Amino acid sequence: MTSPPENARLENAINAACAVAKQQGLKFTEAVVLQDRSNLVIHLRPAPVVARIATTTGTVRFGDTWFAKEIAVASYLAAAGAPVVSPSKLIQPGTHQHNRLVLSFWEFVEEIDKLPDATVVGKTLRECHEALVNFAGDLTVLEPLTECETLLCNLISQNAFSLEDSEMLQAVNHHLKSQFQQLQLPMQPLHGDSNFSNVLNTTGGVLWTDWEDTFIGHIAWDIACLIASSHVFGTEMERTTAALYGYGLAIDQEILDLFIAARTFQGVLWNFIIGQQHPESLQRLEVRLRWLRDRFSTIA
Repeated sequence: MTSPPENARLENAINAACAVAKQQGLKFTEAVVLQDRSNLVIHLRPAPVVARIATTTGTVRFGDTWFAKEIAVASYLAAAGAPVVSPSKLIQPGTHQHNRLVLSFWEFVEEIDKLPDATVVGKTLRECHEALVNFAGDLTVLEPLTECETLLCNLISQNAFSLEDSEMLQAVNHHLKSQFQQLQLPMQPLHGDSNFSNVLNTTGGVLWTDWEDTFIGHIAWDIACLIASSHVFGTEMERTTAALYGYGLAIDQEILDLFIAARTFQGVLWNFIIGQQHPESLQRLEVRLRWLRDRFSTIA
């Protein structure tokens, strides 16, 4: 059962999206929750419009820069014919702010009740990468490393982790920074969070969504986003292998291992943040912590 504070959180976010949509002149009869994780995603049915509201993410990211970036990147990719969910053309996609929440509007796509073919997932991610090469918008370089360092400091100050895990995570952060500073790899705009939950199997084909984490880096980051969970949790190995085959580019294993570790480190921090509203995320946090302890025990 949803607790009263949880009800208030959802109600506030849904009301904000509905109010802005009505101000934009959109006609709809109900708001249907499609996803509630780091952002709340709702379909303003029957209009072909989806609202994304920064709920959990909005507790640690301030302003609307990351949502504005997402709209710019997705608009660019859609215009280039890349396989992405497009910002809404029916109303102004945003960004919008209402009741201290940031939100945006997107085209509704009809999902198929079947996982997307993993080979196609890899192939379409590469198509997005190829389309992104010439994106000229303002993007930061290696943004996840900078954000993770800030998040880690804040979470440690809140006693989010045990003393031993805090020291281990600080050592991992230092190790990753040192290793990344030594890398001399080609960089380009990336998705930034290209895991299987951000690719949809729709009646219009396999489409990528959720571009708010786009930054400039090496494509190994996006590959790691695809496969890191299977390495940590020991699941869906065949699916990730098929996705790598579909992408069609071999990456040095030592480099890929570094990016998998960086992605797992990021996952620990966001599992804790998301876990404050979705406790099941804390179970994934423990698995990721154990994985990092096993691999970095000698550097702590």
